[in-house]
Amino acid sequence: MAVFLATTASTAHIGTSFNVSSQTSKTHLFVSPRKNVAQRRIKKLTPLHVAAPRSSSAAAPTSGQKRGEEYRVGDEFGEECSDSKFSWKDHWYPVSLVEDLDPDLPTPFQLLGLDLVLWFDKGRNEWVAFDDKCPHRLAPLSEGRIDENGHLQCSYHGWSFDGCGSCTRIPQAASQGPEARAVQSPKACATRFPTMVSQGLLFVWPDENGQDRASSTKPPMLPDDFEKPEFATVSIQRDLFYGYDTLMENVSDPSHIDFAHHKVTGRRDRAKPLPFKVESRGPWGFGGSNEGNPKISTKFVAPCFYMNKIEIDTKLPIVGEQKWKIWICSFNVPMAPGKTRSIVCSARNFFQFTVPGPAWWQVVPRWYEHWISNKVYDGDMIVLQGQERIFLSKSMESSEDINKQYTKLTFTPTQADRLVLAFRYWLRRHGNNQPRWLSFGVQQSLPSTVLSKQQVYKAYNSSIITTASSKHVHCSVIFHCHFQMLDRFEQHTIKCSSCKQAYKSFQTWEKILIGTTITFTTTAAIPSDIQFRVVLAVLALVSAALAYALHELQKNFVFVDYVHAKID
Repeated sequence: MAVFLATTASTAHIGTSFNVSSQTSKTHLFVSPRKNVAQRRIKKLTPLHVAAPRSSSAAAPTSGQKRGEEYRVGDEFGEECSDSKFSWKDHWYPVSLVEDLDPDLPTPFQLLGLDLVLWFDKGRNEWVAFDDKCPHRLAPLSEGRIDENGHLQCSYHGWSFDGCGSCTRIPQAASQGPEARAVQSPKACATRFPTMVSQGLLFVWPDENGQDRASSTKPPMLPDDFEKPEFATVSIQRDLFYGYDTLMENVSDPSHIDFAHHKVTGRRDRAKPLPFKVESRGPWGFGGSNEGNPKISTKFVAPCFYMNKIEIDTKLPIVGEQKWKIWICSFNVPMAPGKTRSIVCSARNFFQFTVPGPAWWQVVPRWYEHWISNKVYDGDMIVLQGQERIFLSKSMESSEDINKQYTKLTFTPTQADRLVLAFRYWLRRHGNNQPRWLSFGVQQSLPSTVLSKQQVYKAYNSSIITTASSKHVHCSVIFHCHFQMLDRFEQHTIKCSSCKQAYKSFQTWEKILIGTTITFTTTAAIPSDIQFRVVLAVLALVSAALAYALHELQKNFVFVDYVHAKID
């Protein structure tokens, strides 16, 4: 998927004992607490500068149409009379949840192909984004450190830079003469990009010369419900090795959840028609909804913000009729060709006690919710990487853009695909068919494809060495490919403050329990009292069992294989 994060997950997954009006409504997967949301919001604004055009709806096909035309749901997306240009550079992009950034370390990040370094300027008390290269010899500043003065220091030759990008120290420069004045040269400055913290997110404007436009533009805003006390709010981020368009297509598609996330946030036997209508569209994005229970309303705010509101009418014992509301707001950030960061912020007004949070009764830890959420990502990962590789091969067969060929390459006969087609139309009509990569060449191979090929080669070679069985070779290749695709540690754990700390704690306690097991085992033979020996032996077994359990649980931070066929 990435993550539509349970746009319509089965309400039976929330509470099967309740009488829910729609047997096929979907529950929401929650993933991490967002603290003091109201304090971190900035003034509410309309997210885009371009007014939406008048609503347009699809014309129903007549019975006399040809069979090929009958199933072309995308016919409603005709050419618009609009000369509005969409600029990929002139927008705020969220690059990380602030709670998952380490203020003591520089953090590398890619945005639209640009290599950035994110760091916290303690002198100005603000997060800063620089071009990730030192002006001296172009070494990556993300490999540097925060020096004693709170400045970003390059690890190659020790040049230091303050939060404005000005060079503050060149250790190799003489104290007098032209070398002493080099620190004041504009050529010695790091390139800084505009930044803003809003709603617990760090936003970057990917144009170093766009400060005026950035200061007059507000970032996309989460719905007001995120500030209301009756809503529990959670968030997660993960780096995904497939492209922006693949992820955006996925979050526009609620119909996949019952199958791709079977027994996680959906059930195969509860799939049903989802007749969506596109109600508005333009350079700003598009919006649409369906009718029924649950009612799903969606809005895509270009270039990367997608909002889903799910409303479920249900009837519960004692309290009676209820209106459950779920928000799933995803930021789908184009990092590089074939690589995207998914940041999902969610809110719901029911079962708040099952969500991590600051209240004493919210006992579910954030890292545990991330275990569940990563199952959602994993359920989509292999499917979407395979889909992306096929689209890539098809695009190489023809010079025509893949978005223009989309309805020829695919078969989309149902209204459930309307929002997917709406996104592909927007990308072709307004988005220049793909993000504007500010550093990468257009023809560069997708990282997901390259990495997968490398992994297959390594897995094949290692399998040849370890076994002569072709069956075992094949299984090993598949396992290694899955491991590379579903690498939770690199894609999420080391970038999540909660999961990283929990993983370290699990490792520490495992070592303690192993030591305890050895201690109990070696001392069990010393006492002459049989009963005391038995007690020590039992304690050794308990410690060993707990150590083994912690060892197995740690896999949730690193890798858990996901095979759809094995989920009954």
